Amino acid sequence: MKALIFLKRTSTLLASLSLIALSSCGWFTNADTHGPVEKLNPTTLRVYKDALDNLKLTQAHVGPFPELLSLMGKISLTEDRTTIIPSRVAGRIESIFFASGESVSQGQVLATLFSPDFVAAKEEYLQSLKQARIGNTSGADPSDFANLAQMARKKLETMGLSTADIDALKDSPTADPNKSLMLIRAPRSGVLIQKSAVLGNLVNVGDTLFMIGDLSKVWFSGDIYPEDLPKVRKNQDVFINAVGVDKPLYGKVSFISPLVDPNTRSIKIRAMMDNPKNALKADEYVQGNVILSQKDALTVPTQSIVRTPEGTVVFKRITPPSVEKTIASLDFQKIPVTTGTEQQGMTAVTQGLQNGDVIVSDGAWLLDAALNSAEGK
Repeated sequence: MKALIFLKRTSTLLASLSLIALSSCGWFTNADTHGPVEKLNPTTLRVYKDALDNLKLTQAHVGPFPELLSLMGKISLTEDRTTIIPSRVAGRIESIFFASGESVSQGQVLATLFSPDFVAAKEEYLQSLKQARIGNTSGADPSDFANLAQMARKKLETMGLSTADIDALKDSPTADPNKSLMLIRAPRSGVLIQKSAVLGNLVNVGDTLFMIGDLSKVWFSGDIYPEDLPKVRKNQDVFINAVGVDKPLYGKVSFISPLVDPNTRSIKIRAMMDNPKNALKADEYVQGNVILSQKDALTVPTQSIVRTPEGTVVFKRITPPSVEKTIASLDFQKIPVTTGTEQQGMTAVTQGLQNGDVIVSDGAWLLDAALNSAEGK
């Protein structure tokens, strides 16, 4: 396969070089003795079928061409979509079911914890329920026992147990060994971006066990320089191109820092954007683009423009489309153009072309080289 690719690239290169080589060997006499290209006048070439295979054509097009400010930035989790899961009791980690980077759903059990405090609170709750049942049959005031049960239940809730987990305690068999283990559940869906829990470790109240981040929306934080600050304002559109996403991801400028970074002398701006399929990763560096203004412009591919000592030119097809299919060649004229902004592989043309003009988008430098070689003969 590599050999075939090499041969294909070699043949393309040889064909391109032949266009220049043949054009420099005096093959510009008349239509009967022409080579791949024929010089018609100082700015015009006639290109025949074999050489046309080395060229690609495109149309100059008037369309949206916004003014962009490109900047480097980093993807980060939004503060309101990051959740720390601490240990609410002292105990020992008995089991862990997820590793860093894995996706979890709300309510899934992340780990189990053996805690004497939890065991005591659980037994207190079960005893209060038992006493409430006995009190109801003995004629005692049921509200007293109900209050005790409610207080014991509230203690379990402050330890992080869900309503379903608390209700399950009274239905668990006494001999069940898992009855003494406290379940640590995910309070939200997301990605496990930090796992501090270690199997067998002793933890205290407040120790961080896990951190979950929701990547469905992320922050793009970029750096702009003070001279660009007057151009940027809140609610301007920002877009980035990400690997694995077919179209650009958009957001709006939501924050402009009032401070200048003392190390980079830049100013941070931030935009929130949707993150389909979690294509953007936390701490990933990406290039962003702030749309400063919206406007229309006549644009051509940047590679179609040839910069010569005399100025900037393109090669425009001047053969009428009506006769294109009846002849085996196309005529191209070297046209001086005035260019404007260049971005995203396209360049605005302010003078020299009109909407719909057909130009050489790939191979223009070959034509320029052929024309210069012909002029030297």
